[in-house]
Amino acid sequence: MDKTYRAKRKTSLNNDQKNVLLALLFILPTAYLLMKTFIYPVYQTIVWSFYHYDLMDGSASYYVGFKNYLDVLQSSDFQLAMNRTLIFTLLSVILELIFGFVSALLLNQNFKGRSFFRAVIIIPWALLTLVNGLTWEWILQPGYGGLTVILHQLHLLAPDVNPVWLADSNHLIYFVVIADVWKMTPFITIILLAGLQSISSDLYEASMLDGAGFWSKIRYITVPQLIPSIMMALVLRTMGAFKVYDVLTVFTGDATTSISYLTFNNAFRYFFLGKASAMAWMTAVVILILAIIYIRLLNKKED
Repeated sequence: MDKTYRAKRKTSLNNDQKNVLLALLFILPTAYLLMKTFIYPVYQTIVWSFYHYDLMDGSASYYVGFKNYLDVLQSSDFQLAMNRTLIFTLLSVILELIFGFVSALLLNQNFKGRSFFRAVIIIPWALLTLVNGLTWEWILQPGYGGLTVILHQLHLLAPDVNPVWLADSNHLIYFVVIADVWKMTPFITIILLAGLQSISSDLYEASMLDGAGFWSKIRYITVPQLIPSIMMALVLRTMGAFKVYDVLTVFTGDATTSISYLTFNNAFRYFFLGKASAMAWMTAVVILILAIIYIRLLNKKED
């Protein structure tokens, strides 16, 4: 009896080992690709951030410690890009959250054609960011651009006035905000709409019996119940907005309009790889801090 049990157990162990080896065999290609395309490049940027690594001057790389980080912090271009990035992130996330919340409330109501509008609202989000930038770049063109033409037809602009909307880098960021809000509001809408559909209708029915009005239901039921969804949307959109890059390449050639654009310029235009790596890691730390703050706020609310 003991021999039979031991034989079965040995066979089972052998089968388990074979299954583990087979699983590892299937995982290895994916693990190798992940190592080569993500983990190793991340490790490289960490190392490069502590080295003087300039491909243009032909000099050998050498260790400089935290000099790259100090140079980046003292750089006027970095400070200007950081200020513009923070302004863009703050404005775009707030506006997207407001419009997304209103859109989610509307699409959560029962009305004819609701499914059609739920499908249509996804179109801006489904467009490539570069396509979105080109669309708005055409709208904002002087002379024949859609915005200028509409303002002329509404007599809000004199016929001889032809503003160049994208000429000033200081004002450019606000037009980028408009383009980003138009594209990413559907993303916020989808997240908040999913949260709204998870709220029990019993809560609203009970509040109606207590005489609660529309705004009372929004304040005391909808918003508190949506906090997890709102926090998720804030985290995802803050990370996305802080890394904005591709839409700016269409609107302007000024790298100081965002941190990501400035980092890209230093890395792939001037080949200051050490400085660009330090800049990238400082950006990553800021995003990580913001994500931690959101998550802590979410956990505090749940408690």
